[in-house]
Amino acid sequence: MNRKVSEIFGDWHEQGVLTQHQGPDTTITGIAAVEAFGCHDLIFVDKPSFKQMVAQNTPACIVTTSKLAEEFSDQEGLAILIAPNVGLAQALMRQTYVDRDLRHTEWPAVHPSAVIHETVQLGEGTVVGPCVVMGAGVVTGCECVIMAGSVIEHGVQMGDRTVIHPNVVVGYDCELGNEVIIHSGSIIGSEGYGFAQDEKKQSHRIPQLGNVVIEDRVRVGACNCIDRATYAETRIGAGTKFDNFCHIAHNVIVGQDCLLTAGLIVAGSTTLGDRIIASGATGIIDHLNICDDTVFVHRAGVIHDITEPGVYAGTPTQPWAEYRRNAAAGKRVNEMLRKLRELEKKVAALEKGE
Repeated sequence: MNRKVSEIFGDWHEQGVLTQHQGPDTTITGIAAVEAFGCHDLIFVDKPSFKQMVAQNTPACIVTTSKLAEEFSDQEGLAILIAPNVGLAQALMRQTYVDRDLRHTEWPAVHPSAVIHETVQLGEGTVVGPCVVMGAGVVTGCECVIMAGSVIEHGVQMGDRTVIHPNVVVGYDCELGNEVIIHSGSIIGSEGYGFAQDEKKQSHRIPQLGNVVIEDRVRVGACNCIDRATYAETRIGAGTKFDNFCHIAHNVIVGQDCLLTAGLIVAGSTTLGDRIIASGATGIIDHLNICDDTVFVHRAGVIHDITEPGVYAGTPTQPWAEYRRNAAAGKRVNEMLRKLRELEKKVAALEKGE
């Protein structure tokens, strides 16, 4: 990276990501953390507590809010870029200027060790790493990256600029949209858990012959399993982001722009609405409907439909305010039991006296 502050401002002003440039037009050679930066770096400042760090070792430029900018206005030689949303500015600017270039590899664009069926159609600019296996009829979009050791089974359709990290399996006939990212160890289209039992309680496999459809801009973290449907499809909505170690069972529908963190388990045929947020170790049983804009916290165990947006916690799930009251009361259970026993003794004594 080697850009003037005015150039960076010009890149992002029209989109509204940056709204103002104050101070000198210095040259930026890198983007760094606020805890460790050099004199030619750009940093992102979204907390007043960072002021002392910036004052002790002045960077070339900060990206901050209009309110915090006043705190740094007297610092000599400091360029200031004002952003309404510093977090969003950080995401977009780091993606553009300093992100890892997955298309630049030390090997040929299509590694000679890759096993690619003659009917595969690779989009323009697609990179295929060592020991990749691609089955019959696979079609990729343009500028995709399929990294070492991944298996793309027959019939998979993949949109533009999709990235498959090392050692991923995408099962047959699954569909991936544009700009999907799937991290290492994840399996898309594993067989759903479907069995029927006879009178001896022996289990018989029900073939799971549907597929998985992952819409645009979905991010699947490491070691996720998203099962194919029994008949139709398991679907993940556009913009949804999975953390590591999540499991999505057969026939589940996940809405758009959800944020789903580590340890999430969603059982079969449940539907999640749009913009769902699930904190770590959330569990949701089968055949439920979860409405839009629901937030699950404190290892929520969801055993019934959620029909009203809001924050829910605990097992079974309760609205946040109710959960907090119950949790606070739970800390006093021993005290309340002791008082109850004392009252019982007093009542017994009074009854004897009567």
